[in-house]
Amino acid sequence: MKQRISPRARGIICVVLASMCYGITPILSNTALKGGLPADFLTRVLGSAPAYAVLDPSRAMANESVVGFGMLIACIISGLTCLIGRRSLRVTGKQLLHMAAFGGGGFSATMLLISYAYLCIPAGMTIVLNFTYPVMVAVISALIFREKLRPVSFIALALALTGIALISGLGVSGSAALGSDPGLGIPLALLSGLAYAVYFLAGKHASYSGLDTSVANFYITGSAAVILFTIAALSGRFQLPPNAFIWLVLLSNGVLGLMIALRLLLTGIRLLGSVTASALNTLEPVFASLTSVIVFAEAMTWVKILGCALVLTGALISILAAGKAPAAD
Repeated sequence: MKQRISPRARGIICVVLASMCYGITPILSNTALKGGLPADFLTRVLGSAPAYAVLDPSRAMANESVVGFGMLIACIISGLTCLIGRRSLRVTGKQLLHMAAFGGGGFSATMLLISYAYLCIPAGMTIVLNFTYPVMVAVISALIFREKLRPVSFIALALALTGIALISGLGVSGSAALGSDPGLGIPLALLSGLAYAVYFLAGKHASYSGLDTSVANFYITGSAAVILFTIAALSGRFQLPPNAFIWLVLLSNGVLGLMIALRLLLTGIRLLGSVTASALNTLEPVFASLTSVIVFAEAMTWVKILGCALVLTGALISILAAGKAPAAD
């Protein structure tokens, strides 16, 4: 008689798989931003390097267009999910305004800042620095929502800041491990964490916090797409994907990130609880770093690895501390 997998084990598997998926999506975004994949990686995987897929700067897409198409694909997928599941898309005017301003604005700012950071520093490092957002959530909650900042939060902040200092190049010789422009990329990645903290807190405190996930995603990603395409058009940076391969990359990014990873993560949250699932999801930057090394041959150093570990430890402590915090009155 076969032994059934326990709900806890299934939850852990779901969150780990979701983290793996989210660890791959930065590579897909990078592929569109850079105009293809490295020839040596394609040769290792496929045995040859097809011309339509090889990294070619002339096929590189503008950041606003890459993120805009990603949001559009996510919006379409969310809309289809609502249609298939017969979920009503009816919302109030206040909810729509909040989803456009805080949801769409915060999410588009997060992803746009991340996409610019990708061009300056390794994708894995970008995601690690973005994962300072749990620490930022704790600090913002204390400053704005008057939530008590406990000693453990100061420890998390100290670990994160120490990790950032190490990642920023303290004790690292040469720039290969830090990317082409760490002086710009690192602040952009940290700002993406701040933007995501604002987006996260809006989802918790704004009028749309109780909406079905797919319904909220439909409006948030839809408004984000409008914002990004407007910016792209006004700045002259609107671009269609240059070939079928880049279209496939963008579609895969949307499907992997929203349809597969999000569903796995939501299942994991249901089975494990939000705190445990969020803690496990800190594996995402680990997978992002590994895939960056494998695909784009991005350099790793022991100092950088230690910095990443400290940032993720700080994030993990913040998540666990939030789970143990008493409910607000």
